[in-house]
Amino acid sequence: MKLGFLKYWQLLRESLWFVPGLMVVISIAGAYGLVRYDARTTVEGTKFFPLLFGIGADASRGMLTAIAGSMLTVATLAFAVTLSAFSQISTQYSPRVLRNFMRDDVNQFIMGYFVGVFAYCLAVLGTIRGPEEGKFVPSTAVLAGLVLAMGGVAALVFSFTTSPNRCKRAPSCAASPSKPWRE
Repeated sequence: MKLGFLKYWQLLRESLWFVPGLMVVISIAGAYGLVRYDARTTVEGTKFFPLLFGIGADASRGMLTAIAGSMLTVATLAFAVTLSAFSQISTQYSPRVLRNFMRDDVNQFIMGYFVGVFAYCLAVLGTIRGPEEGKFVPSTAVLAGLVLAMGGVAALVFSFTTSPNRCKRAPSCAASPSKPWRE
Protein backbone atom coordinates (compact mmCIF):
# COMPACT_ATOMS: atom_id res chain seq x y z
CA MET A 1 0.00 0.00 0.00
CA LYS A 2 2.73 2.43 1.00
CA LEU A 3 4.79 1.55 -2.08
CA GLY A 4 1.81 2.27 -4.35
CA PHE A 5 1.26 5.64 -2.70
CA LEU A 6 4.94 6.53 -3.08
CA LYS A 7 4.83 5.53 -6.75
CA TYR A 8 1.85 7.78 -7.45
CA TRP A 9 3.34 10.58 -5.37
CA GLN A 10 6.55 10.36 -7.43
CA LEU A 11 4.58 10.42 -10.71
CA LEU A 12 2.56 13.40 -9.51
CA ARG A 13 5.64 15.22 -8.26
CA GLU A 14 7.50 14.71 -11.55
CA SER A 15 4.67 15.96 -13.72
CA LEU A 16 5.22 19.43 -15.14
CA TRP A 17 2.00 20.92 -13.78
CA PHE A 18 1.90 19.73 -10.16
CA VAL A 19 4.21 22.38 -8.68
CA PRO A 20 2.82 25.22 -10.85
CA GLY A 21 -0.74 24.16 -10.00
CA LEU A 22 0.12 24.15 -6.31
CA MET A 23 1.71 27.59 -6.62
CA VAL A 24 -1.41 28.93 -8.36
CA VAL A 25 -3.58 27.69 -5.50
CA ILE A 26 -1.22 29.25 -2.95
CA SER A 27 -1.11 32.57 -4.80
CA ILE A 28 -4.91 32.76 -5.02
CA ALA A 29 -5.11 32.01 -1.30
CA GLY A 30 -2.51 34.73 -0.67
CA ALA A 31 -4.51 37.19 -2.76
CA TYR A 32 -7.65 36.33 -0.83
CA GLY A 33 -5.83 36.77 2.48
CA LEU A 34 -4.37 40.16 1.57
CA VAL A 35 -7.68 41.42 0.21
CA ARG A 36 -9.40 40.31 3.42
CA TYR A 37 -6.66 42.05 5.40
CA ASP A 38 -7.21 45.27 3.43
CA ALA A 39 -10.97 45.02 3.90
CA ARG A 40 -10.77 44.51 7.67
CA THR A 41 -8.06 46.93 8.66
CA THR A 42 -8.65 50.60 9.20
CA VAL A 43 -4.99 51.53 8.78
CA GLU A 44 -4.62 53.30 5.48
CA GLY A 45 -1.21 53.19 3.92
CA THR A 46 -1.87 56.41 2.04
CA LYS A 47 -1.38 58.40 5.23
CA PHE A 48 2.05 56.95 5.98
CA PHE A 49 3.34 56.07 2.51
CA PRO A 50 1.44 58.14 -0.05
CA LEU A 51 3.82 57.31 -2.90
CA LEU A 52 3.38 53.56 -2.39
CA PHE A 53 -0.32 53.40 -1.63
CA GLY A 54 -1.68 56.57 -3.18
CA ILE A 55 -3.07 55.14 -6.42
CA GLY A 56 -6.74 54.89 -7.20
CA ALA A 57 -8.91 52.14 -8.59
CA ASP A 58 -8.16 52.82 -12.26
CA ALA A 59 -4.40 52.97 -11.72
CA SER A 60 -4.50 49.78 -9.65
CA ARG A 61 -6.49 48.00 -12.34
CA GLY A 62 -4.08 49.18 -15.02
CA MET A 63 -1.02 48.11 -13.06
CA LEU A 64 -2.38 44.66 -12.19
CA THR A 65 -3.56 44.13 -15.77
CA ALA A 66 -0.09 45.00 -17.08
CA ILE A 67 1.58 42.71 -14.55
CA ALA A 68 -0.77 39.82 -15.31
CA GLY A 69 -0.32 40.17 -19.06
CA SER A 70 3.43 40.48 -18.84
CA MET A 71 3.79 37.47 -16.54
CA LEU A 72 1.87 35.24 -18.92
CA THR A 73 3.85 36.57 -21.88
CA VAL A 74 7.17 36.09 -20.11
CA ALA A 75 6.23 32.56 -19.04
CA THR A 76 5.35 31.70 -22.62
CA LEU A 77 8.50 33.24 -24.02
CA ALA A 78 10.85 31.74 -21.44
CA PHE A 79 9.53 28.23 -21.82
CA ALA A 80 9.24 28.38 -25.60
CA VAL A 81 12.87 29.38 -25.94
CA THR A 82 14.08 26.85 -23.37
CA LEU A 83 11.91 24.05 -24.73
CA SER A 84 13.15 24.77 -28.24
CA ALA A 85 16.75 24.46 -27.12
CA PHE A 86 16.07 21.23 -25.24
CA SER A 87 14.14 19.73 -28.14
CA GLN A 88 17.15 20.37 -30.37
CA ILE A 89 19.40 18.70 -27.81
CA SER A 90 17.04 15.75 -27.46
CA THR A 91 17.17 15.06 -31.21
CA GLN A 92 20.95 14.81 -31.00
CA TYR A 93 21.22 12.76 -27.81
CA SER A 94 18.11 11.17 -26.39
CA PRO A 95 14.43 11.97 -25.75
CA ARG A 96 15.27 11.44 -22.07
CA VAL A 97 16.76 14.95 -22.01
CA LEU A 98 13.36 16.50 -22.65
CA ARG A 99 11.74 14.28 -20.03
CA ASN A 100 14.39 15.30 -17.48
CA PHE A 101 13.79 18.94 -18.36
CA MET A 102 10.09 18.54 -17.56
CA ARG A 103 10.92 16.94 -14.20
CA ASP A 104 13.41 19.63 -13.20
CA ASP A 105 12.46 21.43 -9.98
CA VAL A 106 13.84 24.77 -11.18
CA ASN A 107 11.73 24.71 -14.34
CA GLN A 108 8.63 23.74 -12.40
CA PHE A 109 9.22 26.51 -9.86
CA ILE A 110 9.81 29.19 -12.49
CA MET A 111 6.73 28.15 -14.46
CA GLY A 112 4.74 28.10 -11.22
CA TYR A 113 6.01 31.53 -10.24
CA PHE A 114 4.96 33.19 -13.49
CA VAL A 115 1.58 31.49 -13.63
CA GLY A 116 1.06 32.08 -9.89
CA VAL A 117 1.70 35.83 -10.21
CA PHE A 118 -0.71 35.88 -13.15
CA ALA A 119 -3.41 34.18 -11.07
CA TYR A 120 -2.67 36.44 -8.08
CA CYS A 121 -3.12 39.58 -10.17
CA LEU A 122 -6.39 38.32 -11.63
CA ALA A 123 -7.71 37.44 -8.18
CA VAL A 124 -6.87 40.88 -6.78
CA LEU A 125 -8.09 42.61 -9.94
CA GLY A 126 -11.56 41.21 -9.42
CA THR A 127 -11.89 42.86 -6.01
CA ILE A 128 -11.06 46.45 -6.99
CA ARG A 129 -14.08 48.75 -6.97
CA GLY A 130 -14.21 52.30 -8.27
CA PRO A 131 -16.04 55.22 -6.64
CA GLU A 132 -19.26 54.41 -8.49
CA GLU A 133 -19.16 50.81 -7.20
CA GLY A 134 -18.40 51.50 -3.54
CA LYS A 135 -14.67 52.39 -3.73
CA PHE A 136 -12.44 49.60 -2.53
CA VAL A 137 -8.79 49.37 -3.50
CA PRO A 138 -6.83 46.67 -1.64
CA SER A 139 -3.63 48.70 -1.57
CA THR A 140 -1.58 46.11 0.32
CA ALA A 141 -2.56 43.42 -2.20
CA VAL A 142 -1.76 45.74 -5.11
CA LEU A 143 1.64 46.55 -3.60
CA ALA A 144 2.28 42.83 -3.13
CA GLY A 145 1.48 42.35 -6.83
CA LEU A 146 4.12 44.92 -7.69
CA VAL A 147 6.65 43.14 -5.46
CA LEU A 148 5.76 39.80 -7.08
CA ALA A 149 6.33 41.38 -10.51
CA MET A 150 9.82 42.43 -9.44
CA GLY A 151 10.37 38.85 -8.30
CA GLY A 152 9.28 37.77 -11.77
CA VAL A 153 12.14 39.76 -13.27
CA ALA A 154 14.53 37.96 -10.93
CA ALA A 155 12.99 34.59 -11.84
CA LEU A 156 13.39 35.36 -15.55
CA VAL A 157 17.04 36.32 -15.12
CA PHE A 158 17.62 33.19 -13.03
CA SER A 159 15.94 31.05 -15.66
CA PHE A 160 18.05 32.40 -18.49
CA THR A 161 21.30 32.21 -16.53
CA THR A 162 20.79 28.59 -15.47
CA SER A 163 19.47 27.28 -18.80
CA PRO A 164 22.90 27.18 -20.52
CA ASN A 165 24.31 25.17 -17.61
CA ARG A 166 21.47 22.68 -17.91
CA CYS A 167 22.08 22.44 -21.66
CA LYS A 168 25.77 21.68 -21.05
CA ARG A 169 24.87 18.82 -18.71
CA ALA A 170 22.21 17.42 -21.04
CA PRO A 171 24.40 14.75 -22.68
CA SER A 172 25.42 13.29 -19.31
CA CYS A 173 21.79 13.33 -18.16
CA ALA A 174 20.75 11.51 -21.33
CA ALA A 175 23.35 8.83 -20.76
CA SER A 176 22.23 7.95 -17.25
CA PRO A 177 18.66 8.54 -16.08
CA SER A 178 19.67 7.89 -12.48
CA LYS A 179 21.99 10.89 -12.39
CA PRO A 180 20.55 14.02 -10.83
CA TRP A 181 19.58 16.72 -13.27
CA ARG A 182 21.41 19.41 -11.34
CA GLU A 183 24.80 18.67 -9.91
